Amino acid sequence: MKAVVFTGPEQISITRVPDPTPAPDEVVIRVAQAGICGTDVHIYRNEYLSDFPLIPGHEFGGTVVAVGREAGGDLAVGDRVAADPNLYCMHCDFCRNEQANHCRNWQGVGVTRDGAFAEYVAVPARACYRLPESISDTAAAFVEPLACVVHALKRLPVSPADRVLIIGAGPMGLLLVQALRHSGASDITVLEKQSARLQLAGEMGADALIPAGEAQTEALRARAPYGYDVVIDATGVPAVIENAFAYLRPRGRFLQFGVTPRNARIQISPYDLFHNDWTIIGSFALCYTFLPAIDWLAHGVIRVERLVSDVAPLEDFADVFHRFAAGETLKAHIRPAG
Repeated sequence: MKAVVFTGPEQISITRVPDPTPAPDEVVIRVAQAGICGTDVHIYRNEYLSDFPLIPGHEFGGTVVAVGREAGGDLAVGDRVAADPNLYCMHCDFCRNEQANHCRNWQGVGVTRDGAFAEYVAVPARACYRLPESISDTAAAFVEPLACVVHALKRLPVSPADRVLIIGAGPMGLLLVQALRHSGASDITVLEKQSARLQLAGEMGADALIPAGEAQTEALRARAPYGYDVVIDATGVPAVIENAFAYLRPRGRFLQFGVTPRNARIQISPYDLFHNDWTIIGSFALCYTFLPAIDWLAHGVIRVERLVSDVAPLEDFADVFHRFAAGETLKAHIRPAG
């Protein structure tokens, strides 16, 4: 089969590799569509958890084409599925205490084992979720990122009167806008440097759109003189994260959602943290949140088609990937069959 291979840090090869065969507890999926993620960029730059060589790709949907003899469940050849790329051992202390995303033996499809930027991918059957007909191939590739948003909102419950600032209106920021709009936030402000993304944030439900730049502090202060109840970083940029606390009101909650390089560092005043009663929350990946994500997509609560700016075959992966990494696209999807 054809596949994208990260052969080493900052090295991409489009090549032929053996077709996967299912282990006894696995299925093989013909990939219909797979999304490029910021985490893929960190993997490419050797800033994440992965080893090389690796077939990346962890946001995907497709059709089951082979089922292992011990796969169990009701999966059958021909089923359309999305697969949770987070593979948990189910027996460590974290797995047994509802913290499976911190599994001591965690593996990740497209992160620590071969993923979905290929014609086929093998995954454990227990990681697969059947998809209703109302979910398109495009929406199927959004189940995983939306499940990350659902997990974040479980970590950060939003009250009906909360005023929220989202920093960054990339694909994940735009998912957050929609999710918060349906989760009780009374006022959503988005801070973003690209005007087209700001406009789309408004169409997705944001109440105020602030261009990032020299005038942003004045505009944000005018909107929320004492700061925001909730500030969410959806950029993963350390300098942006460090500055975000300037917009957080006393007893406010800060959510770190964007992925940074592993060695990134910021400075924060411990006195400000103490004096302002701040709460700082992290949100890593997801934790059994595929089902609500599928439900939101199936019922049209979250709209994703307009978040995709580029759809390309495997052969064009490198070009689309580099443009995505440079911030020149919104969500970029790969269709392995072309």
